[in-house]
Amino acid sequence: MDINDIFKESVSSKTLMPSKSKRKLGATPGLRTLKEGGYGIADASSSADGVDSEPAKRVKRSESDSADDGADDDDDADDEGGRFFSDGLTTDEKGVMTWVDNMEIMDDALDQAAVQRMVVRLERAVSKNTEDRIKHANSPQLFAESEADLDEALQRLLLLANDVQYLGVLEDLGALSTLVGLMAHENADITLDVIQFVVEVTAEDAWSHEGESTEERELVSAFVRALAAQEFFEVLGQNLRRLKEDSDSFEGEADRMGVFQSLSLVENIVSLDSTIVSSVVSAMDLLEWLRARITQSVYSRAGAKGSTMTQADPNQQYAAELVSILLHSNWQLRIEASSGQLGLTLMECLAKYKKLTPEDEVEMEYLENIVDSICMMVSTRVGKNVFVEAEGVGLLLVLQQQQQHVARLLSLKILDYAMSPAHLDPDSKDDNGDDAAQAKVLAVSMAKRYIENRGLKYLFSILMHQGKGGVQRLYKKYPETDERAVSCLASLLRLTSRDSPERWRLLAKFASTPTDGSSWKLYIDRIVELNIEYFERVQEVEAQSDSDSESEADSDSEVERYSQRLEAGLFSLQMTDIVVAFVAEDPKAREYIELRLKRKGRTLAMVAEELAEYVAVREETDLQAAPRRQIIQRIKESHEGPLTVAHMLDHI
Repeated sequence: MDINDIFKESVSSKTLMPSKSKRKLGATPGLRTLKEGGYGIADASSSADGVDSEPAKRVKRSESDSADDGADDDDDADDEGGRFFSDGLTTDEKGVMTWVDNMEIMDDALDQAAVQRMVVRLERAVSKNTEDRIKHANSPQLFAESEADLDEALQRLLLLANDVQYLGVLEDLGALSTLVGLMAHENADITLDVIQFVVEVTAEDAWSHEGESTEERELVSAFVRALAAQEFFEVLGQNLRRLKEDSDSFEGEADRMGVFQSLSLVENIVSLDSTIVSSVVSAMDLLEWLRARITQSVYSRAGAKGSTMTQADPNQQYAAELVSILLHSNWQLRIEASSGQLGLTLMECLAKYKKLTPEDEVEMEYLENIVDSICMMVSTRVGKNVFVEAEGVGLLLVLQQQQQHVARLLSLKILDYAMSPAHLDPDSKDDNGDDAAQAKVLAVSMAKRYIENRGLKYLFSILMHQGKGGVQRLYKKYPETDERAVSCLASLLRLTSRDSPERWRLLAKFASTPTDGSSWKLYIDRIVELNIEYFERVQEVEAQSDSDSESEADSDSEVERYSQRLEAGLFSLQMTDIVVAFVAEDPKAREYIELRLKRKGRTLAMVAEELAEYVAVREETDLQAAPRRQIIQRIKESHEGPLTVAHMLDHI
């Protein structure tokens, strides 16, 4: 019989011996001890037979009364004191049970001594289980009891999640090596107990009960580093690969939970201490495992009923989410992902949705995480290069042709990141000038490729919210689409040279032509409409911020106000400003823009002011070096006469 089969059975006398599986206590206390401890033990003289006796003054009932009420007595006995409803315990037995309950509470009171007892209990359980498994290797039922004791000892460690200050005791007593050793236990349930314990103590709730606690956070971080020194994460990575998720059996469900717990542990570490994330991921060889997992669905392998071959399962979605989290949190992991096969695999996963729509919320989250991961990849110079070589722009064009599919809108986010300036290594001591220059060359090539392959048709279709029915519902579900479209439009204008065919094709959308009629006005109306919308949102937040801190004028308050305006939509406002500035180069378009802006109290001079702030912040390495208004004034003084949008084009 397999040991896992034993643990699946209900607990009975056939599987575990009740007399031996009960909680082990110390020496049995005497009645005198219990009586003195106040546990409700009656004096022996008060009850001849040891059961509760009626008071001596109780009036005796006649035999006839007893006979007449006999039936009622029987009913009362069943209803109140009979064997069906009473606990059947004597006073002494009740006292003993109360003592046991109090001992349980005393055990749960956590201190250093209690933790030491937990460790001793764990070590004994491990030794006993190891001995029984060797002695009775062919008779699992004979070591089932010691396995249950080991499971209970591990469960007791979960109490440390409520008070992480005692985690260091585990290291001092050498328990970490024991835990790491149990990761290779033949019973997968024991391994999952260890993983669950580490997950619980590293969860944010464990080290941040009431707000951020630096001391507790450092304690948990030190615990994780100590585990890493014991090669815990190498074993965890090996364990991930031995779990079989594609089974519909009890073991398959347990293995799926084990995968979920393992991924949760890595996510906890990202929140806990980002400085050790790279080493943990490397020790587990996690990126390679994640690369394989995001391409495979348990539904397709197991042939689950009601699920298609392409539908993402929960752990597949979680694997995609963890990829996104890791790439967001660590610049080096972005480079590693882009340099390896993960970047290409992410694009393959995205390509599945050229003509498919996610079937449920789980798969929708899966797709969004794939898109987020690609965005992080193409934010680096290496990622941009991989994206260009893998015909990533062509993939985005194919996605944008499909009006009814959500991937059409999500692809704009990738295009926006791909054409934006590269994120450079924050830890590099060099100026990263070469990387930035190479990234810009790649972005220019992507912009040119996009325009040459009729990408403007799809971009302006999204900008104008063209489509009916389900397409309109998608626009409402993803309101950030407008911001992405405007940002992509601004990037295309910046990345194309002044006299290039690509620039002229782009500006022609906003220019009056004999064959175009009035569509150019519709495009300008849309840009100006978004410009005014973002301006009003930013103005509202700025007015509230100024009223709340009229007396504050230091650089910190200036940075805080700038951050609040960014959250309100300042960046999107500046992107529409860039588009307005380029389009206003045409005299007829400029006249129409001024007319539309004037209706809402806006002018091109205000647009120029906002662009001056955008340029100043982009070029300033430290915003606190000077207040925002001083930076803008410096930009103004670099030009003769009033600042205009034409002046700002030289900086953009």
